[in-house]
Amino acid sequence: MRFYLILVLLSVLIGCKPSPATQLHVYGSSIPIAHQLQEDSIIISIYEPYKIGLDSIMNQVLCYSPYFLEKKRPEALLNNWMADVCFKHCDAQNDIDFCLLNYGGIRSTLPKGAITRKNIFQLMPFENELVIVEIPNSSFAKVLEYLKISGGHPISNISLNITDNQVDCSLKSEESIRIVTSDYLANGGDKMFFFADSISMIKTGLKIREVLLAECKSIDTLISTFDNRFVYE
Repeated sequence: MRFYLILVLLSVLIGCKPSPATQLHVYGSSIPIAHQLQEDSIIISIYEPYKIGLDSIMNQVLCYSPYFLEKKRPEALLNNWMADVCFKHCDAQNDIDFCLLNYGGIRSTLPKGAITRKNIFQLMPFENELVIVEIPNSSFAKVLEYLKISGGHPISNISLNITDNQVDCSLKSEESIRIVTSDYLANGGDKMFFFADSISMIKTGLKIREVLLAECKSIDTLISTFDNRFVYE
């Protein structure tokens, strides 16, 4: 009986032994995408109605620009326009000192001539929201030092004159400084860690892209000014 049990146990153990892995061979090849490829009429028929509907919205003309706008450092008409629009849309009800955006957040240009909804989506493809951050005056020196070494960021309602040793700014000294910026920057994006010293942060509920769209809808001609608000000497 004992011998029989041993045989049963051995057969179970042998049956549980994993079988050797089967080696698989995977082959692939590149299919170049070129003009010679024929269009798939079935696929086109699926997406074409959606494309027509989307194009009718995105190609809507909002206003006109008398000049081509592109970002540059330390200052450019496009940088100034974006910062000025954000400041204007938030300052009336919130008593803001100045606006600070980031150069890297400007993702496109604006053409001379018709400005469409698509242009604004290309300029600001993100869902960033405007927030108002209040920092103590003692932390404002960190902001100025950051801007000094940054090479230039979009700013509004403040002027900076930067030398090797110091930053002279037009903002009067107060107990605290209220800055309108994006939620991305307020959370330390682009190494703006000085916002960690904040006294308070208020969400405006306004997306930067929506603010730019609203501005373009409300005007006939886009106007921006180059006023030496960010100067290196």
